Amino acid sequence: MRAWSLFVVFAFAIPGFGQSPQRVEVPLTFKEFQTVNEMIVLSLGGIVSLLSERLPRGYSPLPGTVKPQFLELPHEAGTLVGLIALSSPKAKAYDRIWVDWNRDKKFTGDEKLMGTVSARGKEKFVVFGPFERSVGDAKIEGYLIVHDDDHIHLVPKGYYEGEAKLNGQTVKVGLVDGNINGVLGERMVAGQRYFESESDVFLVDLNGDGTFLPPAEEAMEIAVYSGEVYYLTNLVQLPDRNFYRVKVAEDCSRLWLERDLSPKGKVKAACKEFFLGLIGQEGAMLVRGQQNELLLPIGSYQAYWLAFVERDEKGRPWLALLTFAPQPHKFRVVGDKTTELPFGPPFKLVMDVERSGRRFEFSLSLEDKAGNSVDAVFTPDLKRPPEPVLVISDAKGKTVKTEKFHYG
Repeated sequence: MRAWSLFVVFAFAIPGFGQSPQRVEVPLTFKEFQTVNEMIVLSLGGIVSLLSERLPRGYSPLPGTVKPQFLELPHEAGTLVGLIALSSPKAKAYDRIWVDWNRDKKFTGDEKLMGTVSARGKEKFVVFGPFERSVGDAKIEGYLIVHDDDHIHLVPKGYYEGEAKLNGQTVKVGLVDGNINGVLGERMVAGQRYFESESDVFLVDLNGDGTFLPPAEEAMEIAVYSGEVYYLTNLVQLPDRNFYRVKVAEDCSRLWLERDLSPKGKVKAACKEFFLGLIGQEGAMLVRGQQNELLLPIGSYQAYWLAFVERDEKGRPWLALLTFAPQPHKFRVVGDKTTELPFGPPFKLVMDVERSGRRFEFSLSLEDKAGNSVDAVFTPDLKRPPEPVLVISDAKGKTVKTEKFHYG
């Protein structure tokens, strides 16, 4: 999973939880990860570090290692320094790893782990673990995953799952210890980049299909836009369209959902289904609109990205993604009137032509009704549609040139 930086979020203090008829208790069960896809998607990549050939300061090379690369994983217990290496000059994957768990500036045999190679399409993974290790007073349990030989993930062993009863509806929810520190329920804090957050991950089965995962394994990068996997925020929205605050028991045996009863205002968009990535008075929010509208707590907001869902004749969802950069779109929600979002469909194709001597360069882009660039469109399989084709004809209608546009 590549590093992302869509927006910076700010979170505020969480009010205390008291007993209330609006409070729902959810017993939790721990589930171990079964696949690489689960490990990376449900933890949103966990803790990530790039690999480097540069030897970390204070360390000496490990004799006999083949093509070593080094890692420095930022963990709250301290930076985890390690190296990966090939088992032989002919090996096709980095299947050996040493981590300096005791921080003695050495890589020793008892710190060595052997990896298992896994491939998915053009991507390559090597999984080390599960393991349990101590770093100072902290205990770290999980997996290390080398991804495409250029970066590494530290992810937990699994996730916590439970069922919430909301207005007669059973909703599957879950939590992942995203920062792998043994404390569950930590929310985003001020100044964190959304896709580089050090908080835990909230899971919710919005569409009722029994899983938190996207329908295609290749869809790691856009899992957050499904609205089912995202960093835990002060307010979370559940399928009943209400907002809740989450509190977790210290022993991770259960969580509580307390409904937010603050005044709400109506927001309307040009699409029946959509997701908005926002910053509001409660900090970061990921919200879902249905039937062209949603209810938001009254206040001021900044929209950083928008995902529109349109269904084809078979009812399958197509996804269009817009990001508002470098400036977010600002709007205000009030209680006595509907706030209209100015962006979204209909979309239009825009072609630009640049001439340099006898050479012509054609570029094609997709814009929404407000002129915002549409960053991506995904099919129901969460893949890019076929590349558009440019056909150039002469005055008699005869085709003289056919050329594909390329994504880029």
